[in-house]
Amino acid sequence: MRTSRRAVRRSHPDADSVLTWVAAHLSLAATELRSRRAVRDGLAAARRMRELMDLSDTQLAQRGADVRLALRAKGLARGNVIEGLAVAGEFARRTLKLTPFDEQMACAHALLSGAVVEMETGEGKTLAAFLAASVFALSGRIVHVITANDYLAGRDARELEPGYLALGLSVGAIVGADSGIARRSAYTRDIVYIASKEVAFDFLRDGLVRGAHPLHPTLMQKIGRALGVPRDALGQPLQRGLDVAIIDEIDSVLIDEAATPLLISTNRAGDITDDTAKQALALAADFHPGTDFVVDPFDYMPTLTLRGINRLENELSTLDGPWRIRLIREELMRAAIAARHILQRDRHYLVRDDKIVLIDQHSGRVTPDRHWSHGLSLMVEIKEGCASTGEKKSLASISFQRYFRGYAFVCGTSGTVREVAREMYAVYGLKAARIPRRLPLRRTTAPTLTFANRDQLWASAARLAGELQARGQPALVAVRSVAEADRASAALAAAGVKHRVLSAAQDSAEADIVAHAGVRGTITVVTNMAGRGTDIRLGPGVAELGGLVVMICERHDSRRVDRQLIGGGARQGDPGMVIELISLEDSVLGFLHPRWARLLSIQPKRTALAIARAQRLSDARGLRARLQLLRRDQQLAKVMAFAGGLD
Repeated sequence: MRTSRRAVRRSHPDADSVLTWVAAHLSLAATELRSRRAVRDGLAAARRMRELMDLSDTQLAQRGADVRLALRAKGLARGNVIEGLAVAGEFARRTLKLTPFDEQMACAHALLSGAVVEMETGEGKTLAAFLAASVFALSGRIVHVITANDYLAGRDARELEPGYLALGLSVGAIVGADSGIARRSAYTRDIVYIASKEVAFDFLRDGLVRGAHPLHPTLMQKIGRALGVPRDALGQPLQRGLDVAIIDEIDSVLIDEAATPLLISTNRAGDITDDTAKQALALAADFHPGTDFVVDPFDYMPTLTLRGINRLENELSTLDGPWRIRLIREELMRAAIAARHILQRDRHYLVRDDKIVLIDQHSGRVTPDRHWSHGLSLMVEIKEGCASTGEKKSLASISFQRYFRGYAFVCGTSGTVREVAREMYAVYGLKAARIPRRLPLRRTTAPTLTFANRDQLWASAARLAGELQARGQPALVAVRSVAEADRASAALAAAGVKHRVLSAAQDSAEADIVAHAGVRGTITVVTNMAGRGTDIRLGPGVAELGGLVVMICERHDSRRVDRQLIGGGARQGDPGMVIELISLEDSVLGFLHPRWARLLSIQPKRTALAIARAQRLSDARGLRARLQLLRRDQQLAKVMAFAGGLD
């Protein structure tokens, strides 16, 4: 029986409530019981699938038709789910040449129960999602399979299509370059593969077109042209509804990206002209951290000190235009200071084709359709000498957190759930399950190496990479940013180590670089682009040498991102090794109080402890920011519901 959207919204707890977090702790305690239940029913589905192997294709097709009728008549009852998974698994074996493991059946069953499933990297989450999506679609649900990026959306839909077609289901994929016509066609399919940002932007586009239709026909036509919507399709939504979302790397979407604002904007004639931005940047060059402004390590926008505010009053009192208005004046200077002193080229953004392209700090990938607010993008464009795009006016916006709370049913998988399981329950009402490894873990961990500075670290890392290459063992040299990847590349080149680089600057060659990263003797410098959704397979003879080595040479703000990179080695029972190299200059230490710098100068062996503490502080700050956003969303929903703006 389908759960109504209204019922699901009521089931979401109030994340500010103490009782909610108590319930989240209790839900976490029940994870083991929930996991055992999923494994039990997954085994039952696997046994049932083996019974179907002797059926002819005609008999199996009839069994599939029977399952469809049962699921539509009685819903996702336990017996129907087990039978549905068995049938989907047998079709996968015959058409995709992939036989689901018991653990994949267990993962699919947990997804169908509405769980957030932790399943180790390389254990087959893609096929598990196929099984769950098939059962959902057979029951009549509209299924969106949310992927980490366009490449995975296209690849998975293409490779899994024969299995879906054999089950009598249609599948589509949507990528960034698709037109409105192609998107509308894909959304008519039973199952749609699409990246998280694309599905959310389509929701915003639908809202714009619907909102403009009744009162502003001229505006509707302009918006339709901007969005690539044909004249005869104006007012028609792309999406059929927000029913079921199966989210790959669910913690990345619902936690790391939760507060990311997704905006559809247009240029406007605003207060900030190019000349005004140049004036602000020139003045910001003379502002000094600690005296004129304070940098928050968790935020791009600085805070002006009393001295900085007084400087503005004294130095800009004779200027006209926006400088005469105190709030605009201070906002301009904060944006100029951020552009001049905080945002770094090849770390926070790239310059491509005379344009600023932002880099997502969690995924390491470029986000060409995003820009900063508060005039920050314009300031960076002027600083870098790029063509100015002017100020932006937001036409529609939404956060991932608010968007995915609009689905009737949400579930997903990741290799790193345990750290955020309580938040998943408190904010989204999602319970966690954990699926055991199919094969024993064969990863070894070397002692952490600590260095006084980055130069010493890279000298040692290059020497180690050269030794690995000489013996034929492939390695990933993992860093955070494009700039640090270039620094690593220079160190390796100086040491005579042949290598390739995979960062936001080389995203067009990603597939080829990943395909060869596990080949004998290959050294690859990677950012966290090589973490989520990346499948690095070992070349011939590599397992005998000890497998892939992952060298973590720069820690991320979140330990979960580091764990994703570490998960790139020792997949599916293969051997592998992880080596962590840290220094007193690691940027993550900036989250700590300055007294830690004095302590570490005396006791450098405590650097690993300090980095772990910094990551915990970063995660805690991120949680507070997400809860603050949730409160704003809830308050907005109440106001709009009172005004009749939300259903």
